[in-house]
Amino acid sequence: MLSPPYAEEDVKAAYRAKVKTAHPDHGGSAEAFRALQAAFEQAQQYVNFRSDRRHWIAHQMEGYLEVQEVTERLEEFGVEVTSDAIDWLKKSFGDFAQLTENITGVRLVGSQRADAMIQYLVSQADVLGGLARVELPGCQVSDQAVLALEVFQHMKHLDLSGTPVTKDATWIVDAVLGLESLNLEGTRVGWWMKRKVRAVLSKRRDARPLSPFQ
Repeated sequence: MLSPPYAEEDVKAAYRAKVKTAHPDHGGSAEAFRALQAAFEQAQQYVNFRSDRRHWIAHQMEGYLEVQEVTERLEEFGVEVTSDAIDWLKKSFGDFAQLTENITGVRLVGSQRADAMIQYLVSQADVLGGLARVELPGCQVSDQAVLALEVFQHMKHLDLSGTPVTKDATWIVDAVLGLESLNLEGTRVGWWMKRKVRAVLSKRRDARPLSPFQ
């Protein structure tokens, strides 16, 4: 496993070693390759931070301000926003960790504006690349809006409990290959389809790859 401190050549060497097995063209999966890419980008951030801290801060500031703007707009919809920063920065560099903050989860309960909120989420997909959890319990949300969430390929958990969605919304399982859980309790989805979805997601979780640098 590659752990800080490390240099740029260490990062590139580890990436080259792992990509031989993680890339789909070499027998790996799309999910494993995405995980490898994410780990590679994070490691590069570490190297850049250590080599030129002032330049790194200036570069991160634009993205940080975008995240804050999106957070404020989501809160206007009544969304509870969960965010996180890169772990190594939190442990090693304190307040600088805020500049790596990413929105990782959104939760909207019992809202009539869920479709509009999702439309806004999709329009900000470039800013929300780390979105892993979407929770919409009791919201008035359409099948079409749910399927629009396919742009978030890193989404792992989706809660549609108590919503009026039908079996058409379950196509999101095929569209988002990283999805690991889908709560359909209290929806219009029949028991057989719920069972099928659970089976697919259970198999997917069992096949989940290890961290690319382990």
